[in-house]
Amino acid sequence: MKLEKIIVGLITTTALCSQAAFASIYPGNVNIVNTELKYPAQKTLEVDYHMFGSEIFNNGNTVNFGLTQDGGDSFINIGRDFADISCGSGGLGGTMRCVPSSSTQTYSVNLDSVLSEQNKTVLANSCAPYEFQVKASYSISSALSMNTVKIGGQGAPDWLVSSGSFSPNQVAAGDKVVINAVVSSANCSQKSGTAPTLAVFLANADKQLIYFYGETPIRLPNGSSHTITVPMLSGLTAGTYYLVLAVDRTNVVAETNENNNIAMGKITVIDSSATEQGIAAKSNVQSANSSGLMTYLTRTDEDNQNFVDPQLPVTPGMKMLKSSELKDNDVINPNKLQTQSPSDKKE
Repeated sequence: MKLEKIIVGLITTTALCSQAAFASIYPGNVNIVNTELKYPAQKTLEVDYHMFGSEIFNNGNTVNFGLTQDGGDSFINIGRDFADISCGSGGLGGTMRCVPSSSTQTYSVNLDSVLSEQNKTVLANSCAPYEFQVKASYSISSALSMNTVKIGGQGAPDWLVSSGSFSPNQVAAGDKVVINAVVSSANCSQKSGTAPTLAVFLANADKQLIYFYGETPIRLPNGSSHTITVPMLSGLTAGTYYLVLAVDRTNVVAETNENNNIAMGKITVIDSSATEQGIAAKSNVQSANSSGLMTYLTRTDEDNQNFVDPQLPVTPGMKMLKSSELKDNDVINPNKLQTQSPSDKKE
């Protein structure tokens, strides 16, 4: 998964060892130990590296590390390690000479301790993992890892009624109404686990549930379209009612947003005698995408209390006339990973 832009130094190379023209000690042989992190469950990144060369004095420089997707032009800072360098009088003419340890050094970091809140959120909610190289920098020299690490890709779905309509929206008691609804995820697809359901209720003018028609499963991983025919109950008095669609009403799926699972639209029950006199029910369509005629409720809204474990009779054999799998159309998270550029930080 590719970032917009992510920093740095004067020289970057993918060679086993890299050295800038004016740097005497330089990093190389950078290797990522754990090449897949299912963040946020897995947080610790380990990187092996070597230091090469020598210098006549040591100024206490640290080895800085960053995650990059563009060869090091930009990066996400993930901390620093103190270089293992020893100095002695082994230089020419007895001068001071500093050399790094010849052994492999390992840098280990908990990503939660170095990432910004925005970057933690983006990685945790990502539908596909982000792939990075690690850039190690010392003084004015730097080296890229020979391999990559994939981070994230564990984002949860956000199931909702993405579009819906029903007709007619004026009926006599006992008549039938056809509901068309598309259920999809506004975040990631759901590749495993228990599938949520789409439930249909009838509510009165005060938005109090009075009947539960039933529910039908939603297709994994991306959702499905549904055509459902329901009867208006015999004996209903004329007036205003609501058809209520609820996704995952029993909360079997952990979602990124639990407050957008309800959609509803107003329906008018008319006096059957008026129909007999020729005032036919209009076949208007109410849509979740038009003028709020079908509206979403949040689970924290006062009205939403009506949808908690309703003890209502179920219509036997609620029929799903049509259900087709949606094409993969995950909504890309609008948040971008925050990266640094050379103007932000000089190594």
